[in-house]
Amino acid sequence: MSAGQDDDGSENMVDSGKMSIGERLSAAREERMLTAETVAGELKLDVSIVKALEQDDKTALPAAIYVQGYLRRYARLVGLPEDELVRDYADSSGEPPPLTVVAISEKRSSVRLPSAKLIRNIILLLLAVIMIWLAYPFVERFIASRGQVGEEQTPGHLDLPPANQLLLPQETER
Repeated sequence: MSAGQDDDGSENMVDSGKMSIGERLSAAREERMLTAETVAGELKLDVSIVKALEQDDKTALPAAIYVQGYLRRYARLVGLPEDELVRDYADSSGEPPPLTVVAISEKRSSVRLPSAKLIRNIILLLLAVIMIWLAYPFVERFIASRGQVGEEQTPGHLDLPPANQLLLPQETER
């Protein structure tokens, strides 16, 4: 059995350690019986970009961040491992490896905080209670002043001092 064959006798697609990124892409495309124009149409790229990727022509390619995206989409289309190709491209171009998103399990706190609406309603209720408490003395005085009937004068009644204290105008001239 040769080095390029699997146990069942069929040739495996590529040996990723010996072939360049472009050669692996080209071999995978040809294995799927696709043309460069078909790949370009599927990826919505110019044919020159697809050919530059397959020929490892970095001068004909745009910035590395775009090439990494092109490589991911191309690898997905022809069934190659996306992350491996992008890592190999980053290693060969001297670009930093692409960022990967890692899901972080969220810590659940033991204390559940109340919602913003609940906090707002509690604050409004406290303000209303404080306003009533501050207004109570004024309201109490107002009610007390309206309830005093003894001091209130009745219409048509005139309070005069007692007669012995009354000075008549004749007595004052003497």
